[in-house]
Amino acid sequence: MNILRQVRLVLAFVLFFLAAFTLSAASNDPINEKKQYEYLKKAKYFEIRAQLESGDITLEEAQAKWQKALEKIQKQQKKEEGK
Repeated sequence: MNILRQVRLVLAFVLFFLAAFTLSAASNDPINEKKQYEYLKKAKYFEIRAQLESGDITLEEAQAKWQKALEKIQKQQKKEEGK
């Protein structure tokens, strides 16, 4: 009986920590949203920079792509904030 009680206790702790982890990952924390926005910007920046350095696009095209990407990311961010 003592072993069964310990197993239940361990299982309860595991379930509690899984639930806490799931809730924290799914929360609408503004800090996480800001980090996500910054990471999206950096990813797009480095993608465009790689194209520029490889010679696939000119500087003007890169600037235009960057502006379009920023607008798209900002629209997406505002859309998610509205939810």
